[in-house]
Amino acid sequence: MKTGVLVHGCNLNIENWRYVAWGDPPLEMGRIPQGLLTAVELDADVIVFGTGASRKEFRLGQSEKTGRILVEAEYSLEFLQLHFDNLRSFAAWKSAVPAASDDAAWEILKRSLLARIRLDMQSQNTVEEIRNAGEIFLGEGIGRAALVSSPSHIVRCLRDACSVFTPDSRFSGFCHSVHAVPASTCYEGSSAGDVVVVEPPHRPDRHVVPTHRRIQRMLALQKLSPGELVRLIEEFDDLLQRYEQKFFNG
Repeated sequence: MKTGVLVHGCNLNIENWRYVAWGDPPLEMGRIPQGLLTAVELDADVIVFGTGASRKEFRLGQSEKTGRILVEAEYSLEFLQLHFDNLRSFAAWKSAVPAASDDAAWEILKRSLLARIRLDMQSQNTVEEIRNAGEIFLGEGIGRAALVSSPSHIVRCLRDACSVFTPDSRFSGFCHSVHAVPASTCYEGSSAGDVVVVEPPHRPDRHVVPTHRRIQRMLALQKLSPGELVRLIEEFDDLLQRYEQKFFNG
C-alpha cells in the first residue's frame, strides 16, 4: 500500500520555533524529525511539508535561500537540508534506522527521503493543509495517510482530516486509513494535557445540551480586538465562577 506522510507546518513566529519543529536530541523529536522517521518506518512514497499563514526571513544557516522570505514549508525544508545529518542525534533514529550507523547507507537514505518531499506553498490553515496534502496524495495513488504534528495539535489535525476526507469521494482511496502520529514537542508552555476536547453529547446518562456549539461560537470570536476578547473572557469567567460556587458548594 502506498503511503503519504503530512508533516504539519509550524508558525514561524512562535516562541522557540526550532524546538517545536526540530526538537532537542536525543529524546525530544519535533515535527520534522518525527515526520521523516514516520516516513522511514512506513516506507512512505510521498512526504508533504505543510504550510500556514506565516512567513519569515531564513537566517538559520547558509543556503541559497538565506535572507529570503519563506513560507513554513520552504523554511522547514531548508532547515532540514542544513541539519539532516543531525537526525542521527535522536535516539529513536539510532534504534529504528539501521542506516544511521553507516555513512554510505545514510547518504543513500538522505537522497531518497529528500526526493520524496513535496511542498505545500498555498495553505493558510490546518484544514487547507490537509486538503492540499490530500490532492497530492490523490495524484500519487496513496492508500494510507499519516499526519504528524505536536501532541497539542495532532487531535485537531485528525478531526480536520475526517471532516475533509470522509465527505469527499475523491479521497475514498485513503480516507479509511488515516493515522495521527504525535511528535514529542509542544508549543512553549503547553502539553497534550492542556488540550480540551468538547464532543457533541452522545451518552444517554449525561446531559444532551449542545455545549460544543457554544464553545465553537466563542472560538469563532478570536478576531475580536484584544481588549474586547479580554472582556469576553472576564465576563465568561464571572459566569463560570457563579455556577462553580453552586456546584462545588452543594
